[in-house]
Amino acid sequence: MSDLKTRAVLAPTMLTIIAVIYWLDVSGTLGLKSGALSAGLLGLLGVGGAWEFANLLRGGGFAVGKRTLVVATAILLGSAFAFGWIDLDRELYPLVIGTLLLLFPLALRSLGRGDMHHGLERQGATLLGFIMVAWPMYLAMGICFRCLPSMLYVVLICKGGDIGGYCFGRLFGKHKLIPHISPGKTIEGALGSLATSVALAYFLNGPMLHGVVDLPVWGALVAGVVLNFTTQTGDLIESLLKRRCNAKDSSNLLPAHGGILDLVDSLLFSFCAWFVVLILLT
Repeated sequence: MSDLKTRAVLAPTMLTIIAVIYWLDVSGTLGLKSGALSAGLLGLLGVGGAWEFANLLRGGGFAVGKRTLVVATAILLGSAFAFGWIDLDRELYPLVIGTLLLLFPLALRSLGRGDMHHGLERQGATLLGFIMVAWPMYLAMGICFRCLPSMLYVVLICKGGDIGGYCFGRLFGKHKLIPHISPGKTIEGALGSLATSVALAYFLNGPMLHGVVDLPVWGALVAGVVLNFTTQTGDLIESLLKRRCNAKDSSNLLPAHGGILDLVDSLLFSFCAWFVVLILLT
């Protein structure tokens, strides 16, 4: 009950902050480039998520290049502001260059005698964090600059699916979905999440994307299915990481919610999926 009261206060507060930032972006009140504020917020969340990822895996006994991961993530996400994101040309270069610049120093370090037993593990764990957290957040920032309304569309579908899954699971959940990873998730909750996301994708398509993205009705329904699948998958992957590292949450930053990584885990794969769809449509 205490967690429920905390969520009831914190969730509307976060939604209000997001709404204000979105309004300032759309209205251009501050005279900034369209999408810059939303992209800035995502950038901060990305750096925080990378920090939590490193701490989470270190707490589980894995070797991770924490400083390398956080610095590389900050540089990658900061570079998103340097591009136009209209006709993709150089915008994807930082993903490749950043990954190589992240991996090469770690590879050199692993050649040392004192590091040879953990070098490969450090490379793999650090690279996983960069691809799993930094890449999607970089693409999400690109979505903000390219088509800001579609970013809100994706967030509402994914987070709406999260809420729908939670409600359906609490009300009707009887059959466990994948108990060895997330004991609380049920098949009924997963289906409720899917239905909620598809409904939101359909009903929000016209009001939010009309005149911006040409997404037909069938396309909206397919988008709802795909985004919900990536949403639930992202949430389960982070649950796997936490279970493997014997952690309840990625951090204690947000009461009753966990950390930044707990907040954005269901969006990471969805940002990547929608970025591809957006490029194809526009």
